[in-house]
Amino acid sequence: MARRSLSVRLPVRRDGIWIDSDHQPRGAALEAAGELLPVGAAFYPGVTRIPEWQYAFGIARDPETGLPRFGPPATHERELIVKVPTPAPNAALLYMLTSEVNFNDIWALTGIPVSPFDSHEEDVQITGSGGIALVAALGSETRAEGRVKVGDLVTVYSGTNDLLNPQVGNDPMYAGFSIQGYETKTGSHAQFLEVQAPQMHTIPPDLTLEQAGSYVLNLGTISRCLFTTLQIAPGRTLFVEGAATGTGLDALRSSVRTGLQVTGLVSSPERAAFITGQQGAVGAIDRKDARFAGLFTTIPEDALAARAWEAAGSPLVEAYKSLNAGKLADYVVSHAGETAFPRSFQLLAEGGSLAFYGASSGYHFSFMGKPGAAAPEDMLRTAALRGGEAVLIYYGPRSTDLLDETGLEMIEAARRFNARTLVATTTDGQREFLQSLGFEDAIEGIVSLEAIGRREGANFLWPDTMPRLPDAKVDIDAFKAAVRDYQDRVMKPFGSAVGKILRSADNPRGAPDLVIERAGQDTLGVSTSLVKPFTGRVIFAEDMAGQRFTFYAPQVWTRQRRILMPTASILGTHLCNAYEVARMNDMIAAGLLEVTEPQVVAWDGLPEAHQAMWENRHSGATYVVNHALPELGLRSRDALLEAWAAQQN
Repeated sequence: MARRSLSVRLPVRRDGIWIDSDHQPRGAALEAAGELLPVGAAFYPGVTRIPEWQYAFGIARDPETGLPRFGPPATHERELIVKVPTPAPNAALLYMLTSEVNFNDIWALTGIPVSPFDSHEEDVQITGSGGIALVAALGSETRAEGRVKVGDLVTVYSGTNDLLNPQVGNDPMYAGFSIQGYETKTGSHAQFLEVQAPQMHTIPPDLTLEQAGSYVLNLGTISRCLFTTLQIAPGRTLFVEGAATGTGLDALRSSVRTGLQVTGLVSSPERAAFITGQQGAVGAIDRKDARFAGLFTTIPEDALAARAWEAAGSPLVEAYKSLNAGKLADYVVSHAGETAFPRSFQLLAEGGSLAFYGASSGYHFSFMGKPGAAAPEDMLRTAALRGGEAVLIYYGPRSTDLLDETGLEMIEAARRFNARTLVATTTDGQREFLQSLGFEDAIEGIVSLEAIGRREGANFLWPDTMPRLPDAKVDIDAFKAAVRDYQDRVMKPFGSAVGKILRSADNPRGAPDLVIERAGQDTLGVSTSLVKPFTGRVIFAEDMAGQRFTFYAPQVWTRQRRILMPTASILGTHLCNAYEVARMNDMIAAGLLEVTEPQVVAWDGLPEAHQAMWENRHSGATYVVNHALPELGLRSRDALLEAWAAQQN
């Protein structure tokens, strides 16, 4: 069958067609009819009528092809006119006063790394994650709860989840979690926003309204990263990427206030002076310094070249030690992407942990393993393996030898924990050898890569390493094609074989809870994609020194998976849950966390602000879009209402 051409016109709803020349007259007509509020209009909850339509920023599908109009924000982001939603029973409708600007917006606008339209069938994607708002209307259950009422001033947390899922009792982020404006069809760069009840929070004292509308996503991400994921402790050393702006600056400030010795990665002498002279950092590493020229790259695939790359980092390591009394970093906060990550990991001390929540320079993560080994049983204990959990173990990696003593030790260790163990062998002979040893009570099943290859033919590829991905900024179609090929030829055949054996009533896909990886192969990209999201762990027990490892970053950070090694850890982290927002607000009120003064952007300046972030030339630590604040510096709802009234007199 011939493939359907992308030029074929796809269906677009009649009210989902956005033609630029029609926008202004349509808006004027709706405003005149009272069905659309002007941008910046005063809104008195319970008095002002909620209109049928609203202005919002985002992207729309092309009316000719039905394809999303992805592209650079400055040229592709548009002000749109969309309907105002009616709140569901457990929800509320908010009138947005400001909204937060962040990289979630850029990923949604560019379709990198994935299209937000993949998760819904709407004709538009509205961006924006969080802000400050007045409660305009309440759903029936939200009203009955009584925690908020119409007219309340609230700060907006952008995390949504399946409120009735049992996993909420573990962590709401494990229960169908999505970030509004990127992983949902609606976002806060709009006049009105429907939110779930747990998304509304009281405002910490002594903040201006623009501050209160700027911090939850950025500082919430950092709060979870530092206090939940890394569990930082005073007196330790921490290295943070991008330390002069955005979440990097929030991480620096929060860590300094918690009593850590913080060193930041920056891109200019001016930014170095800023973090050391004004923000409390003990030192700065300028990645553009001549001493470090050419160091910040991904690691080459060739083994000798990879070791040479590692040796070339000695000046960076020594520079960090000189700033920290001869010590390396106990903690690393990473978010700058594939060119910064490998060197940040190199700066990690023995026993240290690196947490990351983004990858602005690319998603192909690589690192050189650190020295040190541990008994498999000790690593399973570190990973808190519980009886009945599903475990995948690789046996005989890159070898045809029947005997793999370390592999046998790993199988025995998993047996002592009463795990449901699946073994993946390289050859059929290894599978038959294990079957001959009488492991029936220890092994749930065995899959052979050789057998999968024989069955699937050219449709199966077992990689030597995570394949390089094309630059998504240069060619998004090539990038997506490479990701799709990896999924189709690697993950689907292997994942299907694993899933058939490990599938259970509470794990219908058969994803392992834990994977025991091997130092003799670079299949970390496979394991981190296959292991369960949110609670999944990939562990190593063997010495990893001198070897290169790779993985696809979003599979770890967005799904909060963990990579645990004998002498280091890599931890995915992502935003925070609603309880952590409440706790963060308590810490702000107590002076333990600081809300960065935002740079306020006018409503029509949003595309340029996004473009500045996309090109890494933004000057403000955080951006916030002004929707309807009549003036800056207001600190309460009463002050807001008075300022609106004064404008109308």
